[in-house]
Amino acid sequence: MKIKGAIQVYTLALMSFGMASFLLIHFAFIWAYGKFYIYESNPLILILETTLMVVILSFSLICLVEQLRQKR
Repeated sequence: MKIKGAIQVYTLALMSFGMASFLLIHFAFIWAYGKFYIYESNPLILILETTLMVVILSFSLICLVEQLRQKR
C-alpha cells in the first residue's frame, strides 16, 4: 500500500512540475514579446500568474525531493 501511494505522489509531482514548467515558459514569452498565443493586458494579472507558477513549481520540486528521500 505504501508503494502505491508513493507512486501516486511521485506521478502527481512530476505532472505538476511539467505543467508549471510549461506555463512558466509561456508566461516568460509573454513578458519578453508582449504576447504569445494570448495577450495579457493587465500586468498585475501577469505578475500573479507568474508568481503562482513559481509557487507550483517549487511545491512540486519539494514533493519530488521528499519522495526521493523517503526511499533511502
